[in-house]
Amino acid sequence: MNQPAANRSLLATIDSDPYPFFEELRGQGPLVWDETMKAWLVVSYDLCKYIETREDLFRHPYVDVPPDLIEIKGGRRNVTILHGDEHMKMHRFMLKLFAHGPVESYRQQHIRPVLDFLIDRLTKQEKVDLAADFTDQFAARVISSLFGMPWRDDALMARQRELGQIVFDWVGAVDRSPPGTARAIDASRKLNEMLLPYVRHRRDNPGDDLISRVWAEGPKALDDMREEDVLVTCRELYFAGSDTTSHALANALHMLLTDEAARGAITADRGAALDNFVEEALRLYGSVQYRFRLTNQNIEVGGIAMPKDTLLVPINSAANRDPEKYACPAHIDLKRPMAKSHLAFNLGPRSCIGAALARAEMRDAIDALLDRLPNLRLDPEAPPPRFRHLYLRSFRPLNVRFG
Repeated sequence: MNQPAANRSLLATIDSDPYPFFEELRGQGPLVWDETMKAWLVVSYDLCKYIETREDLFRHPYVDVPPDLIEIKGGRRNVTILHGDEHMKMHRFMLKLFAHGPVESYRQQHIRPVLDFLIDRLTKQEKVDLAADFTDQFAARVISSLFGMPWRDDALMARQRELGQIVFDWVGAVDRSPPGTARAIDASRKLNEMLLPYVRHRRDNPGDDLISRVWAEGPKALDDMREEDVLVTCRELYFAGSDTTSHALANALHMLLTDEAARGAITADRGAALDNFVEEALRLYGSVQYRFRLTNQNIEVGGIAMPKDTLLVPINSAANRDPEKYACPAHIDLKRPMAKSHLAFNLGPRSCIGAALARAEMRDAIDALLDRLPNLRLDPEAPPPRFRHLYLRSFRPLNVRFG
């Protein structure tokens, strides 16, 4: 087959700025073959949207359910593994847990207490790494609070994050070598061991936390819901509400610290300007960089004929800067029309269940930092931030001063 090829693989952009590579791909066409990944990289907004919304034509690879994936994702009835009617019902149920109404109540009961706790810590130091000391801590502690877990326990929070990163590296195809797979399986087992006592306790002693709601309401979405199903559902809720938001918030804070005009605008207007700033941060530097899909049949995509089971990699972070979709796509525009049209949370039947929570957390975190640390700035004597990692990306370290 005569197919264009990228000069290097998407995987080679780890720990480096990927956007020049994305523009190189865009110059070759809306789809470019990646020989290392054995996949078509998709950089067009319209094609990414088409692929992600048409699950009848392009299936999530988890539908094929290899045994390693089942164990790494925590169990066979993880919502990302389910498909068809079961997936639709479970996805709808999990979205309901993070809908706008519930999230508004979470702000007072969970988000703001965690913010106060972490910012109080920051104020006791002269210099901090805002990524390690704040953003990496924040979202994971919020979801742990929602679960009714001891979110002030530093050792527990650090261990959860460490194990979660191992799983994310495998999911994002950063490391699927035999040793990497073994590490991911071990990390998944340990995450289950950490969460299972809370799942069992809420079964016998229900409260107003998310785990109790999964026990109470989950069986309406998933027939014959058992302990292992509650466990895997809570595992996915944890991932939906933790690491992805941590990376997205770090990226938003980097923008805040490096764009004086945007900072001035949102300092003066904590309403529409701040809301739009969050959306522009998600569009420009969304944390999850790409997705995976497989063709369900022989099909033509973007003018290229593909056989059934061809692997596609929609690069949402490239699509979010598509000049065919966005004017001045690499720049912040706090008055951009249809600001929420970006693909940072995916689209279609597998859109991110934690989107509303992430938006609230990012907005409240920026608002609180502007209020309590008005002199927050990058430390000119410290190493500058870099857009690190691959599947999940963020600027780090964020060494700052605020005195």
